[in-house]
Amino acid sequence: MPVADVWEVRGQQIEHTSVDADEAVRIAADPDSVVWIQVTPDEVTRIASQLEIHPRAIEEAVNHGDAALAGGPRTKLERFPHNVLLYLYRADVDAQQVLTLHAIPLLITREAVIAVSQADPVDMDELKSRWEQSPELLEHGIATLIYWLLDMVVDTYLNAVDSLSDEVDSMEDDLFDESTQRVQDPRASQLRAFATRKSLVRLRRVAQPMRELVTGLMRFEDNSRPAVDAVLQPFYQDIYDHVLRVNDTIEGLRDLITTIYETRLSLNDYSLNTVTRQLAAWAAIIAVPTAVTGFYGQNIPYPGFAQHSGFVTSTVLWVGVSAILYISFKRRHWL
Repeated sequence: MPVADVWEVRGQQIEHTSVDADEAVRIAADPDSVVWIQVTPDEVTRIASQLEIHPRAIEEAVNHGDAALAGGPRTKLERFPHNVLLYLYRADVDAQQVLTLHAIPLLITREAVIAVSQADPVDMDELKSRWEQSPELLEHGIATLIYWLLDMVVDTYLNAVDSLSDEVDSMEDDLFDESTQRVQDPRASQLRAFATRKSLVRLRRVAQPMRELVTGLMRFEDNSRPAVDAVLQPFYQDIYDHVLRVNDTIEGLRDLITTIYETRLSLNDYSLNTVTRQLAAWAAIIAVPTAVTGFYGQNIPYPGFAQHSGFVTSTVLWVGVSAILYISFKRRHWL
């Protein structure tokens, strides 16, 4: 019964088969080819142990659970006597700018890459299309397969950063849009900023160690482990440059979100001061007719008492003084 999907690379040719565990081990042990094996956690122990993969590496590859949500291992490269453990994450951002991470644990020997498939396995159709873009690179063995996987993973980081960057730009545009501020719930705006910042922090957690990981792959050479030869060095350097771009963009976006948050608080304080000034100004305007009508309502004789002229005088007086106060406050932008 087939338990593993195997992509066997011979020269520039790629062959895909579904085989049982023993056949997967036989193919992986063939020194004339390199293979990519995609297997479930239930079967990886049987296959990996026959390939003399370190038990600790197998344990870390299998028992990571839902690492993206449960604070699992970070992106890392760990070397063992006869194999390498490579722990990567693929990133996705939905329409609400919520980041989802998918763990990709890899067990690497001199002739084989064993990808432990979880609920969201590696998209082999996309990965194979990348392999076929430059078939001449396949002759360089395992390092080529790892390069194209890293390239695919870092592309998901770039896409995630671009999506989050658009969200931050949108928040920045809304910051001084008065029409948006009138209809937008301030609490919703803050939650939106915090959600975006949280996604950036989680992306940084898996993207930042990629610098050391790529550097380690480029500089580490050993006959018992995959090495990056001179032909592939520029390709790995390109991945390294993309990783630097991702991390620099993340840091810039985090600072920008902090600035947006502080600016929004300042705008709220400004709005509160504006409302306070307006209330004080209208209170002063309303106090004038109150004072004038109160004066003219006293029960002792005064010029115009009990006459039509008294009513006209009081009305002109409070309307005039109120108008003067209104114009004065308006010029000071209190109203």
